[in-house]
Order: sequence, then structure tokens, then C-alpha cells
Amino acid sequence: MAGFRCTGLRVCRVLAVFAAVAAVLAVFALARLTARQDGPAAATGSAAADTGCDGRDRQGWVAVPVSFSGETYRVQAYVPRSYDGARPRPLVLNLHGSNSTGVAQMAITGLGASAERYGFVVAIPEGGLSYPGTTGGRAWNIPGVPLYGGHPAAVGGRDEVGFVGATLDALDRSLCLDDRRVYATGFSGGARMTSLLACTLSRRIAAVAPVAGLRADGTDGARPAPCRPIRPVPVLTFHGLADQANPYDGGRASRWTYSVTEAARRWAAVDDCPSTAVRTRVSRHVERTAYTGCAGGAAVVLYTQSDAGHTWPGAAGTEVRGFGRINQEISANELMWAFFSEYTL
Repeated sequence: MAGFRCTGLRVCRVLAVFAAVAAVLAVFALARLTARQDGPAAATGSAAADTGCDGRDRQGWVAVPVSFSGETYRVQAYVPRSYDGARPRPLVLNLHGSNSTGVAQMAITGLGASAERYGFVVAIPEGGLSYPGTTGGRAWNIPGVPLYGGHPAAVGGRDEVGFVGATLDALDRSLCLDDRRVYATGFSGGARMTSLLACTLSRRIAAVAPVAGLRADGTDGARPAPCRPIRPVPVLTFHGLADQANPYDGGRASRWTYSVTEAARRWAAVDDCPSTAVRTRVSRHVERTAYTGCAGGAAVVLYTQSDAGHTWPGAAGTEVRGFGRINQEISANELMWAFFSEYTL
């Protein structure tokens, strides 16, 4: 209002009110600018640009709508109590096995407790196939790969890689997530899907930890697809020698053809690792095979459990009926989070 002369008492009062309001707004704007520069957004480098970082406190289960290929899916995510909607959190995709569900996968793995302990978000998208002969089981539609139990491969089903990409977009819009710290794990068929994501979404997923289902070509089967990530992908995996569903030494034609050690060796080649692995006895029943010094600082690590079947290491209980013993000498959750924490995009 500089240079403006008021000509009456009423006009002067109105102008004074306008000036006071303008001053308050200016102070508020300066405060917001200072907060953007000095607060959590500036410290993290991503919160300000992330529409999910809205400062909303949300804990427990959250349903996030995901639009993909003309359909809308509701993907469940578990948000830890420490989440404040302002500081971006790591995200772990936890993919269920064949003839299972996301809720069952969380119960099997216990990753909710790990999320609370370490402050990450867990999402449980579900496969695009209804498992034959069940009322709720799902399976991942991986091109050319028959389902467990001899069911034939689906034709023309959902593009699962595209769906997971759309899921990551939707989660990022809804929640305060760190795009540099997105990880994936999965069990059995979900481990195979995790392997495929490592081949196809390496620009978005920093590291993977498939359990009881590592593959290195994305599809296996008679016509495997080449695995060509755009960057070396750190891989941690676990497998039991007594696994009858996905035998350690391979041998199931068209669904499971080569051994777990061969899968690890192939990933070491993909990641340009030294050809010789280092083997270490971890405990009575567990051996660690590690390819380190790989391109981009990646590593490929396999934990072999001589006493375990088709199970999740460290899960509750001692045995899963029909699938064998659970190794309790190591915890897949603890080892994978320590591994994930070493890597960011």
C-alpha cells in the first residue's frame, strides 16, 4: 500500500484491515517456505514431491485402490504404528504363494511384526488367477508357467508386472514411501513372481528376497524369457533341501526345471559377480553361499537349510503339514531386512 493516501476515516480503516491481513498471510507463507526448506522434506529429498506425504497419521491395515487394465483392485498395506505421514518409509512387497492369499502370506511370514520393529510398510497384492478348484486361493500369472499341482499355464491373463507397477504407483500416491527403498519378497509361486520382478522392474525395486522359489530367467519352462535388468539386482534367497514342492535339485519338467544353486549361479552371472562363491557354515543345518563383489555393489546370497521343507525360515511352529519342517536356526525376516537395508536405488 506504499504511496497510497487514504482520504476518509472509513477508507483508512478498511485499508488498515487489508494491510493487516496481508501481513499475516506473508508471515504464514514465509513460515511454510521455511518449513519446506528446513523440515523433514528437505532432509529426505522426496517428501515434498510425494503426494502421500501429507502428514496424516495412519496405522494398521489400509486398502489402496489400484486401477489397472480397466479393473480396480483394492491392495492391502500394513502401516506400522510409527508411521506419521511425513517421513518417507521403505516399502516391502510380500507376495503370496500359489493357492494362497495376501492375508495368509502375512500370517505365514509374520512380516507385520518386522514392520513394527523396523518401521517399514508391507503391501500384499494378490495374483491375477483364481486357483483352480478353490474358493479363495490365488496364483500369479507368469507367462508359460504351469501352476503347482499340474494345472496348465494361463493364456491371456493379467499382465502381472504391469499390475505390480500400477500398485507401486497407487501406494506411492496414497502413502508416504521412499521410492529409493522398495523391496520385494515372496514365497513359492510368489518367490517366482519376485524373481520375475527383479528381471523386469529393477528400476523400481532395490533388492529382492525370494523364499523357496528363486528363478533366474523370469519364467522357467520350455521357453524361458531372458532376464535383463537395467541394473545389477541384489538377491537374497532361502531354500530347504527337503523341499518337495520346488525340489532343491530341480527336475519338475516345464514348471521347475533347474536347481536352486544353478538359479543363484545364473543371478551371479546377471549381476556380473565373480564366478566363485564363498560357502560358510552358519549353524548345524544352515549353509550360506555368497557371491559378493558384484557390479554396482550387489550380492547374491543363498541360505540352504538341510532340515527344512517347503517352508519360511523362522516362521511360527516346527512343521507345516504336507510341506515339511521349518528351520528355526535362522530368521528369513531378520536376514532379509538386514540385507534390504544395505541397498537403495
